Amino acid sequence: MDLTVKFKPRKIELEPKDIFNLSNLFDGEVVDDPTGKHKAGATIVINHGNIGSTKFPSIMFPAPNPIEFYLFSTLNNLQNIKKLESDVKNDQSKVNALLLEELQFCIFSVCALEAFLNQIIPATYEYDDNGTKITKAEIEKTWSLEDKLKKIVPAITKVSIAGDAVKWAVITDLIGLRNDLIHLKTSYPEISDFRSYQTLYKRLLDNDYDKSFSVLKDVISTVAQSLTHFPPNP
Repeated sequence: MDLTVKFKPRKIELEPKDIFNLSNLFDGEVVDDPTGKHKAGATIVINHGNIGSTKFPSIMFPAPNPIEFYLFSTLNNLQNIKKLESDVKNDQSKVNALLLEELQFCIFSVCALEAFLNQIIPATYEYDDNGTKITKAEIEKTWSLEDKLKKIVPAITKVSIAGDAVKWAVITDLIGLRNDLIHLKTSYPEISDFRSYQTLYKRLLDNDYDKSFSVLKDVISTVAQSLTHFPPNP
Protein backbone atom coordinates (compact mmCIF):
# COMPACT_ATOMS: atom_id res chain seq x y z
CA MET A 1 0.00 0.00 0.00
CA ASP A 2 1.34 3.39 -1.00
CA LEU A 3 1.18 5.55 2.12
CA THR A 4 3.03 8.48 0.58
CA VAL A 5 1.08 11.68 1.06
CA LYS A 6 0.89 13.91 -2.00
CA PHE A 7 -0.03 17.51 -1.49
CA LYS A 8 0.31 20.98 -2.94
CA PRO A 9 3.47 22.67 -1.67
CA ARG A 10 2.42 25.61 0.47
CA LYS A 11 3.41 27.47 3.58
CA ILE A 12 3.03 25.43 6.74
CA GLU A 13 1.18 28.32 8.39
CA LEU A 14 -2.54 28.45 7.72
CA GLU A 15 -2.89 30.88 4.85
CA PRO A 16 -5.18 33.70 6.05
CA LYS A 17 -6.67 34.37 2.62
CA ASP A 18 -7.53 30.67 2.18
CA ILE A 19 -8.34 29.84 5.76
CA PHE A 20 -11.29 27.62 4.92
CA ASN A 21 -9.78 26.00 1.82
CA LEU A 22 -8.90 22.99 3.91
CA SER A 23 -6.78 20.28 2.40
CA ASN A 24 -8.17 16.76 2.45
CA LEU A 25 -6.45 15.65 5.60
CA PHE A 26 -7.19 12.00 4.91
CA ASP A 27 -6.09 11.66 1.30
CA GLY A 28 -3.73 14.58 0.78
CA GLU A 29 -3.65 16.81 -2.32
CA VAL A 30 -2.37 15.82 -5.75
CA VAL A 31 -1.52 18.80 -7.96
CA ASP A 32 0.76 19.94 -10.72
CA ASP A 33 4.23 21.06 -9.77
CA PRO A 34 3.98 24.85 -9.24
CA THR A 35 7.73 25.37 -9.12
CA GLY A 36 8.40 24.52 -12.75
CA LYS A 37 11.20 22.11 -11.83
CA HIS A 38 9.41 19.11 -13.28
CA LYS A 39 7.64 18.39 -16.54
CA ALA A 40 4.26 20.00 -17.08
CA GLY A 41 1.52 17.94 -15.49
CA ALA A 42 3.90 16.04 -13.24
CA THR A 43 2.85 15.20 -9.70
CA ILE A 44 5.38 15.85 -6.99
CA VAL A 45 5.61 14.56 -3.44
CA ILE A 46 6.83 16.57 -0.48
CA ASN A 47 7.27 15.26 3.03
CA HIS A 48 9.16 16.15 6.18
CA GLY A 49 11.06 12.92 6.57
CA ASN A 50 11.16 10.74 9.66
CA ILE A 51 9.61 12.67 12.56
CA GLY A 52 11.02 10.32 15.17
CA SER A 53 7.81 8.52 16.10
CA THR A 54 8.43 5.41 18.18
CA LYS A 55 5.09 3.87 17.29
CA PHE A 56 5.40 4.73 13.57
CA PRO A 57 9.18 4.84 12.99
CA SER A 58 9.06 5.34 9.21
CA ILE A 59 6.10 7.67 8.90
CA MET A 60 6.55 10.75 6.70
CA PHE A 61 3.86 13.34 6.04
CA PRO A 62 3.31 17.05 5.41
CA ALA A 63 2.69 18.95 8.63
CA PRO A 64 -0.56 20.92 8.51
CA ASN A 65 -1.22 23.61 11.06
CA PRO A 66 -3.24 21.98 13.89
CA ILE A 67 -5.93 24.61 13.27
CA GLU A 68 -6.71 22.78 10.03
CA PHE A 69 -7.49 19.62 11.99
CA TYR A 70 -9.73 21.54 14.41
CA LEU A 71 -11.68 23.14 11.58
CA PHE A 72 -11.84 19.92 9.58
CA SER A 73 -13.30 18.16 12.61
CA THR A 74 -15.77 21.00 13.17
CA LEU A 75 -16.98 20.79 9.58
CA ASN A 76 -17.50 17.03 9.91
CA ASN A 77 -19.38 17.57 13.17
CA LEU A 78 -21.62 20.15 11.50
CA GLN A 79 -22.52 17.76 8.68
CA ASN A 80 -23.28 14.98 11.15
CA ILE A 81 -25.34 17.31 13.35
CA LYS A 82 -27.56 18.27 10.41
CA LYS A 83 -28.27 14.62 9.62
CA LEU A 84 -28.75 13.54 13.22
CA GLU A 85 -31.09 16.43 14.05
CA SER A 86 -33.40 15.09 11.37
CA ASP A 87 -32.95 11.51 12.57
CA VAL A 88 -33.65 12.32 16.22
CA LYS A 89 -37.00 13.85 15.33
CA ASN A 90 -38.06 10.38 14.20
CA ASP A 91 -35.95 8.27 16.56
CA GLN A 92 -35.11 9.87 19.89
CA SER A 93 -32.83 6.97 20.85
CA LYS A 94 -30.18 8.62 18.66
CA VAL A 95 -30.03 11.72 20.85
CA ASN A 96 -26.74 10.69 22.49
CA ALA A 97 -25.09 10.41 19.07
CA LEU A 98 -26.32 13.92 18.31
CA LEU A 99 -25.04 15.28 21.63
CA LEU A 100 -21.63 13.71 20.97
CA GLU A 101 -21.33 15.57 17.67
CA GLU A 102 -22.54 18.80 19.25
CA LEU A 103 -20.11 18.76 22.15
CA GLN A 104 -17.25 17.96 19.76
CA PHE A 105 -18.34 20.88 17.56
CA CYS A 106 -18.25 23.26 20.53
CA ILE A 107 -14.86 22.08 21.74
CA PHE A 108 -13.07 22.00 18.38
CA SER A 109 -14.59 25.21 16.99
CA VAL A 110 -13.54 27.25 20.03
CA CYS A 111 -10.18 25.48 20.04
CA ALA A 112 -9.67 26.59 16.43
CA LEU A 113 -10.61 30.18 17.25
CA GLU A 114 -8.31 30.47 20.25
CA ALA A 115 -5.41 28.75 18.50
CA PHE A 116 -5.84 31.12 15.56
CA LEU A 117 -5.85 34.20 17.79
CA ASN A 118 -2.77 33.00 19.67
CA GLN A 119 -0.92 32.47 16.40
CA ILE A 120 -1.63 35.91 14.97
CA ILE A 121 -0.10 37.67 18.00
CA PRO A 122 3.52 38.52 17.08
CA ALA A 123 6.17 36.89 19.26
CA THR A 124 7.47 40.25 20.52
CA TYR A 125 4.03 41.83 20.98
CA GLU A 126 3.29 43.62 24.27
CA TYR A 127 -0.12 44.94 25.26
CA ASP A 128 -0.08 48.25 27.11
CA ASP A 129 -2.49 47.99 30.04
CA ASN A 130 -2.37 51.44 31.63
CA GLY A 131 1.40 51.49 31.55
CA THR A 132 1.87 47.79 32.36
CA LYS A 133 3.32 45.78 29.50
CA ILE A 134 1.76 42.35 29.04
CA THR A 135 3.69 39.91 26.86
CA LYS A 136 2.34 37.49 24.27
CA ALA A 137 3.14 34.55 26.56
CA GLU A 138 1.14 36.08 29.41
CA ILE A 139 -1.78 36.87 27.11
CA GLU A 140 -1.87 33.31 25.74
CA LYS A 141 -1.72 31.65 29.14
CA THR A 142 -3.77 33.90 31.41
CA TRP A 143 -6.25 35.87 29.32
CA SER A 144 -9.73 34.62 28.52
CA LEU A 145 -10.68 34.15 24.91
CA GLU A 146 -13.24 36.93 25.28
CA ASP A 147 -10.52 39.36 26.41
CA LYS A 148 -8.30 38.36 23.50
CA LEU A 149 -11.18 39.12 21.14
CA LYS A 150 -12.12 42.40 22.85
CA LYS A 151 -8.63 43.82 23.41
CA ILE A 152 -5.96 42.11 21.33
CA VAL A 153 -7.80 41.74 18.02
CA PRO A 154 -8.65 45.48 17.76
CA ALA A 155 -5.15 46.41 18.90
CA ILE A 156 -3.36 44.49 16.15
CA THR A 157 -5.95 44.38 13.35
CA LYS A 158 -8.24 47.43 13.79
CA VAL A 159 -11.21 45.01 13.77
CA SER A 160 -13.80 45.02 16.57
CA ILE A 161 -15.50 41.66 16.97
CA ALA A 162 -17.18 42.67 20.22
CA GLY A 163 -18.63 45.73 18.48
CA ASP A 164 -21.07 43.55 16.52
CA ALA A 165 -23.69 42.59 19.11
CA VAL A 166 -25.15 39.72 17.06
CA LYS A 167 -21.82 38.06 16.27
CA TRP A 168 -20.56 38.67 19.79
CA ALA A 169 -23.59 36.93 21.27
CA VAL A 170 -23.11 33.88 19.03
CA ILE A 171 -19.39 33.63 19.77
CA THR A 172 -19.75 34.10 23.53
CA ASP A 173 -22.56 31.51 23.64
CA LEU A 174 -20.27 29.05 21.85
CA ILE A 175 -17.38 29.85 24.20
CA GLY A 176 -19.73 29.44 27.17
CA LEU A 177 -20.78 25.99 25.98
CA ARG A 178 -17.16 24.93 25.51
CA ASN A 179 -16.21 26.22 28.95
CA ASP A 180 -19.09 24.44 30.66
CA LEU A 181 -18.26 21.20 28.84
CA ILE A 182 -14.65 21.38 30.00
CA HIS A 183 -15.20 22.70 33.53
CA LEU A 184 -18.01 20.39 34.56
CA LYS A 185 -17.28 20.47 38.29
CA THR A 186 -17.43 24.25 38.33
CA SER A 187 -20.60 24.62 36.30
CA TYR A 188 -22.41 21.49 37.40
CA PRO A 189 -21.07 20.56 40.86
CA GLU A 190 -23.55 17.83 41.79
CA ILE A 191 -21.87 15.05 39.85
CA SER A 192 -24.13 12.33 41.25
CA ASP A 193 -27.30 14.08 40.12
CA PHE A 194 -27.88 13.47 36.41
CA ARG A 195 -30.33 16.36 36.36
CA SER A 196 -27.41 18.72 36.92
CA TYR A 197 -26.54 18.25 33.25
CA GLN A 198 -29.98 18.72 31.78
CA THR A 199 -29.53 22.46 31.31
CA LEU A 200 -26.25 21.87 29.52
CA TYR A 201 -27.80 19.27 27.22
CA LYS A 202 -30.72 21.59 26.48
CA ARG A 203 -28.30 24.34 25.48
CA LEU A 204 -26.41 21.93 23.24
CA LEU A 205 -29.56 20.63 21.55
CA ASP A 206 -31.07 24.11 21.06
CA ASN A 207 -27.94 25.78 19.70
CA ASP A 208 -27.99 26.87 16.03
CA TYR A 209 -24.83 25.19 14.72
CA ASP A 210 -25.16 26.52 11.19
CA LYS A 211 -25.17 30.04 12.61
CA SER A 212 -22.33 29.23 15.01
CA PHE A 213 -20.13 28.00 12.19
CA SER A 214 -21.08 30.89 9.91
CA VAL A 215 -20.09 33.42 12.58
CA LEU A 216 -16.92 31.49 13.46
CA LYS A 217 -15.93 31.48 9.79
CA ASP A 218 -16.71 35.17 9.43
CA VAL A 219 -14.73 36.14 12.54
CA ILE A 220 -11.64 34.15 11.57
CA SER A 221 -11.81 35.26 7.93
CA THR A 222 -12.33 38.93 8.85
CA VAL A 223 -9.40 38.93 11.26
CA ALA A 224 -7.20 37.05 8.79
CA GLN A 225 -8.04 39.44 5.95
CA SER A 226 -7.37 42.45 8.16
CA LEU A 227 -3.83 41.27 8.73
CA THR A 228 -3.07 41.91 5.06
CA HIS A 229 -4.10 45.54 5.57
CA PHE A 230 -2.88 46.06 9.13
CA PRO A 231 0.04 43.69 9.66
CA PRO A 232 0.94 43.42 13.38
CA ASN A 233 3.96 45.39 14.45
CA PRO A 234 6.97 43.09 15.03
